Parts: sequence; structure tokens; C-alpha cells
Amino acid sequence: MSESIAPAPAYGYAASTANSEEASFHVNDLWRVIKNRWPTSVTILILVMATGFVVTKLQPKIYESSAVLRVEKENRDLQVFQASFDSFDPVFFQTEFELIQSKKVLYPVITKLGVANRLCKVMELPEGSISDDQAFMIFRKSYLEVRPFRNTKLIEVVCQSTHPEEAALYANSITDAYEEFRRSEITGRSDAGLKVLDGEVQKQKKLVSEAAAKVETLRRDLKIDELPGATAQVQSTTLSDMEIQRKEAALSELRSDMISRKVRLDKVADLTIEQLESTLPALQLEDSTTASTKQQYLQALQVVASMQKQGYGKKHPEMQAAIRAVAERRDQLNKLVSGIRRALSIDLSVAQAKVESMEKEVSELRSQLRADRGDRLAPYNEARRDLETQSQLLEVLESRYRQQSVESRIETRPVQVVNRAEPGVRPVKPNLKLNLGLSMVVGLILGLSLAFFIEYLDTSIKTMDDVERYLGVSVLAVIPKGAKFLSQDDPNSRFAEGYRILCAKLNLTGARSSARSITVLSGGPGEGKSTTTFNLGWVCAQSGMKVLMVDGDIRRPNIHNALKIENTLGLGEYLAGQASLDELIQSTSIPNMEVLTAGNLGPEDLGGFSRARIASLLDICRPNYDVVLFDSPPVLGISDASVISQEVDVTLLLIQHRRYPRNVSQRAKRVIEDVGGKLFGVILNNVNIKTDDNYYYYAGYSTQYGYKKRTPRGGAPRTSTARVAPAAPEDQSVTNSEEVVEASVPNAEFNPKITFVRPPNGQDRF
Repeated sequence: MSESIAPAPAYGYAASTANSEEASFHVNDLWRVIKNRWPTSVTILILVMATGFVVTKLQPKIYESSAVLRVEKENRDLQVFQASFDSFDPVFFQTEFELIQSKKVLYPVITKLGVANRLCKVMELPEGSISDDQAFMIFRKSYLEVRPFRNTKLIEVVCQSTHPEEAALYANSITDAYEEFRRSEITGRSDAGLKVLDGEVQKQKKLVSEAAAKVETLRRDLKIDELPGATAQVQSTTLSDMEIQRKEAALSELRSDMISRKVRLDKVADLTIEQLESTLPALQLEDSTTASTKQQYLQALQVVASMQKQGYGKKHPEMQAAIRAVAERRDQLNKLVSGIRRALSIDLSVAQAKVESMEKEVSELRSQLRADRGDRLAPYNEARRDLETQSQLLEVLESRYRQQSVESRIETRPVQVVNRAEPGVRPVKPNLKLNLGLSMVVGLILGLSLAFFIEYLDTSIKTMDDVERYLGVSVLAVIPKGAKFLSQDDPNSRFAEGYRILCAKLNLTGARSSARSITVLSGGPGEGKSTTTFNLGWVCAQSGMKVLMVDGDIRRPNIHNALKIENTLGLGEYLAGQASLDELIQSTSIPNMEVLTAGNLGPEDLGGFSRARIASLLDICRPNYDVVLFDSPPVLGISDASVISQEVDVTLLLIQHRRYPRNVSQRAKRVIEDVGGKLFGVILNNVNIKTDDNYYYYAGYSTQYGYKKRTPRGGAPRTSTARVAPAAPEDQSVTNSEEVVEASVPNAEFNPKITFVRPPNGQDRF
């Protein structure tokens, strides 16, 4: 048995178990994943962006039109009897903001324009399947948006539709409906007040007529020579008369105040809570508590509307809490408004009580005056004073009625349309640029996430650190992706350097008494065993060593294809005892290389590999060759590779980069160790050095630092020289202290690069 080769230790593996068990995370790892999985990320990005583009194109185009309103209080264009105050009231403004979206304004628009039928056509539903109430809810939520301009009296009414003309029609119709609603509300209240005031004037005229008739009757009965309508007293005035006059003047004022309170109460008697609430500022009855409660109620409504736009359902706990808050504020506001109505009624009752009390005092004074005087003219004087009092009150009522009539005829403009809605030119939805931008962001996130997820699920061998971490052996060589048989490729290609590095690490150069036998195994099929075995032998033959290639994969032989020779007789016939090695070993066109093909006998004819026959083959070949290379089948599931691994000097485990899960390689290593094989190291095959930066200096650097071709001179035979690292002492790697000898070996047919490496002592190793 020839001298054995000690397996190369895993770098740092035995020194620190903790460091080998945990992989340090670095930004380069992220970049490596992105470079390796970029097709997946790009594919997801393209799919998401294409989906966003198609969905955007399939969505209906939505057009938007807006009208701008200026909302004022109940001020008229001309203030006749009172000063004009132009102040900003946030409570009033928020109230009008909500009124625009209320049923009082929108229902006439929905009925007039037939919005329900329009929605049925848009939703492709039978006509009449949507009621006005449902149309109101859908229209307010999906087609209407009211936007206030902060700290101004302007409100923007925005409507959307699939037709630009329809959107403009909706916006203009809503502004017209709101303007008509405000005008009719103000006019209605004014007409109601005039009607009540006119009734009071008619009543007062009747009282004046009755008082005048009484005066005239007393004048005729008492035979007083006084023209009708005269204001002079018939009898001289006393202090009692002056007191009565003062009391009667006060009574007149109290009656005027009572009538004013009665008119005000009659105005609000038939109003609902909401109508009375909106009327309070005009009547100057709104106190600070009511205004504050109204503001809180409007804020609660805004919270509910905002949550509805955000998609909160009615059963959501936060939505239910917001609705309860609205109900509580509404209940408080209703109680306060009802309290104001009751206060008006109480004020009227107090005024009536004051009038009655004053009338009683005047009556008592008059009775006392009659009793004291016993004057027959007292009834006449009393009647005259009563007539004057009633006449003064009538003048006050008529003056107020005329004032109210003038004000009612003056045009009111509570709402002014600043800008009418125009049909939109471009659709506002869908926004192609925005959707593509969002699709790109989502696609990048999904693509990168999927890339990292696939990388997480991928348990194959990715780096040399993975080999050392999970297998505990070192990586001898890294073979770039795309390697072929070197007999069919450029000898100076970047792939050849990886096999030369492998040859140097195996210490195959030099001279020794017997050959070294090597086999290349892998856990699964298709990882490149045959290519690696042949190219290693090709490099050894180029170096001047005599190489025997043995195709041990009798199930799927491949070595004869690399040499382009027939596979008629070979290893199978030798194992079956049908021929000797002298009859089976063939020469090749490659100098220093001979081959033993697999043969035509299958495993069923052999009955399994014979360990004794393999050992006999190696004993015969060792004295005649420098290197014997076995191409073997996969070690998992096939026993042939295990038999070969037992008998050869060196076993190399080939792992294809990013192909099989790492447990396949771990099991392959375990099988080699279980059968007593001498595992020397790992060859990492089919590495994409363009995406894996970790391997650039192991495989990619050779493309920039390769061999320089030389041109033969004159008619001398072609020679080739090469300068490689010399061989190290036995079972050690090559050192710089060894002498490197360059030689030129002529060959008429083939002129390979041959390097003889001689140790410092001048003795050949073979």
C-alpha cells in the first residue's frame, strides 16, 4: 500500500467550536443574496408592476368637479335698522358645513337628477333596485366631498363621476339646492314673524277703537263740551293724577315688552329642536354653554365621519364609543335648547304677571282717586288716559311692523357662489404614475422578501465557510461555473487553474516509488465527478506524470466521451475475470495518459463490485503509474463508490455549488468515514463567481493572472515552459524554499507544459 496523505485540516474548525457553529452576519451577506436571487426579485417586480398597470387601465376613469361657496350669516345686503357685523363664527360655519351634506340639501338633488337610477346603471343593477335613502348614503360616501378652507368663509363642494359633465352637474346642483335652502329658511322665519306681528297690530287697533268709543260715550253722557280727539284734561291735574299717569306709562312699556316676548315665543313655538338651534344666534339667545356644547357635538360628528372614511364598521368598539359620544352631546344640546324654549315661556309669564300687577295697581289708584274726589268727571278722564295708552302702544306695534316689512323685502344673500363647477379635462382616478410608483415599491419589497425567504429555505452549500462549518473539512479547490473537459477546451482557460491548484494541494508532483490512487465522489448524480476526475488527470499528465484514468461508473460511463474513444471492453470485464489489464488499458491522444473504460458489462452481470479485484487492480497499476484516478458513481444509494473509497489512497468529495441540501453532503461524508475511506477534502464545483464575490480571488483572479503563450523559434520543435510552485516535502504543501526547474520537452504530436519540481536536497520524490 502506498504512502497515505493526511487530510488537510479545516481552517480554524478545531480551534474554536463556537466560532464554527455561528456564522457572522454582514452587509455583504445581504448583497450576496440580492446578487444571487436578482432574477427572482426582478420577476416579482415586473409581475407586480404589470399587475398594477393592467388593474389601473381596467379601472373606470373618475372625473372631479368642484364649486366654491361663500357662506354668510343671516345678514342682508342693506342693514336699515341695525349695524352690520361681519365676524367669523366657527360654530355657525361648522353647522353649515354639515348641512350641505344633510338630507335637507341632498334629497332634492337626488330626486331631481334621478341619482338612484344613475347609480343602478353604473352598478349594472335593475332600475329601481336602489332607493333614495340608499342613493343618499352611496352618493354622500363615494361621490361627494365637502372641503372647508381653513379660517375662511369658503367651502368647496367636490363631486366625482365617471362622466365629467355629470360631476359638474352634481356640484352645481348641490350649491343651488343649498343656496335655496338657506334663502327659504330665512324668508320663512321672517314671514312667520310678520304674520304674528300683524295679528298683534289688529288686536291693538280693536282695543284703541273700543277705548275711543268709551270716551265718546262718556263725553255725551256727561255732556262735556270738548271736541273729539282733544288731549286736554277736563279737570285740573293733582298729584294722584300724576301718579296714575306715571303708572300708566310704565304699564304701556310693560305691555309693549310683553307683546315683544309673546311674538318671539310664537316664532319659536312651532320650530323643531334643530330649527330652534339654528335660530338661536339670530335671536341672540345662544349662551356660552349652548355654543360650547354645540361645538363639542360637531367635533364628535367629525370624529364619526373620519372613522367612517377610514373604514371602521358600526360594530367596532371605537366606532361605538364615538357614536355614543355623539348621542350624549346631542342629548345635552337638546336639553339646553329645550331649556331656552322653556325660559322664553317663563319670561312671557313673568311679563304677563308684571302687566297684571301694574294694571291692578292702576285700577286701585283710580278707585281710590274716585273715592277721594267723588268727581263725576273721573270716569271720563280715566277713559281718556286709557285711550292715549292704547294709542301709544298701537303706534309702537305699527312702527315695528313697518320696520319688519321693509327688512323682509330687502334681498338676502346668505350664500354666494364664488366659482361654478366646470367639467374636468383629465381624470383624477386612477393615477397611473402613482399606482406604478406604489407597484414598484411593493414589487421591490415582495421581490426582496421572496429572495431572502428562498435563500432561507435553501439549505445547499453556498460558501466555503458552509463546508467547514457543516462538514469539518477544508475546500481544496473552487471550480467556476461552465467547466468542460479540458481536452475539448482551451488549455489556458480559467477552469484549468482550479485543477492545477487541486493538483498542487494533493502533492502529486515529483517522483515516488508507487502511484497514488484517487477517487472523486459526490452525494448525488450530476455534480460533475467525471469532468473533475478527467480534468485532474489531464493536468497531471500535462505536468509529466503518467496517469491512468479508470472509469468506475459502469452504470453511466462518461470518460470515453471525453477522450472520444470506444467503450467496448473495460473495468467490467476485468472485474468479471474475462480479460487482463494488459488487454483492457488503452492509450489516448493525450501524452502520459492511459485509460481503462467502464466496459459493456452492467452491475447485474458483475454481481456487485469486488473489493479484492479492485485491490488487485491497484497493486498491478501502482508500480507502472504516478497517479491512478477513479471516476466513481454517487456514494449515496450505490455501493460501488464505497468499495472504491475503501481501496484508494485519497478520497475527494465533490459538492456542486447551490444544488443539493447540505445534509446530502453530510451523509456522503458519513458513508465515506463509515467504510474507512480517507477523505482528504472537498472540491466546490460549478461556482458562479460573477454573483458570489467570496470566490473571486479563488477562481476569478486566474483570468487576469494566467499563462503567457510563447512562440517557437526557427525550425526547432515546439516547446512549452511553465513555472509553477515546486512540490513540498512529503505529505506537506509546496513551500517557496524549493527549487523550481523549467524544462522544455519536445514532442512532435503534442507539446504540453511539463514541470519537474525537485526538493532542495536534489532527490526526486518518486
